[in-house]
Amino acid sequence: MSRLTLALFAVATIAVACYVDDTSPLNSGANPLAKVLITDAPFPFDTVQSVNVYIVRVAVSTQPDTGDSPNDLNWVTVTEPRRQVNLLALQRGDTALLGAGEIPAGQYKAVRLILNTDLSEGIRYTDGQSALVHWNGTGEQAIHAFVEAAVDVPAEGADIVIDFDVGRSFHYNDLGDGGFNFFPWIRAVNRAATGSIAGTVQRDVGGGGPGPVRNATVSAWGGGPGNWYIYSTGVTDTAGRYRLAYLLPGTYIVGVDPPSSASNLGSALDSNVVVDRGVETTHNVTLSRFGGSIVIQGAGSMLVGRTNRLEAIVIDSLHQQDPDAPVAWQNLDTTVLGLAVDVDTVRVARVTSKIVGTGRIVATSGALVDTLAIQVAPDSSSGPSAPR
Repeated sequence: MSRLTLALFAVATIAVACYVDDTSPLNSGANPLAKVLITDAPFPFDTVQSVNVYIVRVAVSTQPDTGDSPNDLNWVTVTEPRRQVNLLALQRGDTALLGAGEIPAGQYKAVRLILNTDLSEGIRYTDGQSALVHWNGTGEQAIHAFVEAAVDVPAEGADIVIDFDVGRSFHYNDLGDGGFNFFPWIRAVNRAATGSIAGTVQRDVGGGGPGPVRNATVSAWGGGPGNWYIYSTGVTDTAGRYRLAYLLPGTYIVGVDPPSSASNLGSALDSNVVVDRGVETTHNVTLSRFGGSIVIQGAGSMLVGRTNRLEAIVIDSLHQQDPDAPVAWQNLDTTVLGLAVDVDTVRVARVTSKIVGTGRIVATSGALVDTLAIQVAPDSSSGPSAPR
């Protein structure tokens, strides 16, 4: 048996001070100790002072959660904290303990939290007012974590990190009523198997003078073409510092978006940030003045013999769409793709796939450039393919 520890990632000792852990020996005999930790990717809204959820219990399973019948899995309860947690206090990888329990040693492929929405205080603004929260249910709700790799709990025990992403779990004003919709997004990893990314975000002279950028959102993307997703998000403090903790080894795309209060700054993207196990990778970012952008909207993959529509969206330096901006198109791989510009507007083009391979289409408007890579796959259907 193993002991698994469930812990909460929090700023300084705020959450720790609110929770007194049992100081008696937890590993009483044959069962190894496993801990579960929970961390928060910071909430993106400056006007919110707290996001409180009531956590009833945390359980794990050696069976994978395929999403079909999660209630049929053999769940083992690790801890039952039965307490309120302020998710906004959980950032930059600091931890507070949720609890610990003895469980069988093994490879755990599913993790879930049981929340009680009736007992959750929800979201409170900085002026003290409570926000409207649509919990999408009452009473106890089972929240299942994304487990990227099976969590190994050996005989000596392990720490499970639960990353609760507030920014993506509470969607603001989806219904136009100024409220928040609760669509939980959490992930779970073995802390010993992870590394981290940390650094500072600064502005250059062109961005209003050198200095730190506070409340910038930093995201680590993983996956691959057609399947990119965010593993972790973070926010910069008053000194421009951030930390994306508990990432499995690999190469990540790190994106930085300025806060709404610094709309004169542009975003930054680095597609080659490497994370190693047990290592904190330093990645500093400098944001420059936003000078506009152009984005090609269209599918990044298609079958041979199909035709797709592309549109170039031009955004000016004031973050406004410019429908009259001139656009020029270029096909960098004419053997793979064909390209034709719409006769009515240069912002629209149509691309036709010729052979299997990867082609690139470029759209420019003045100094603004965007490139769309399109993967062409064979058409296995027996009948003719109609253009779309």
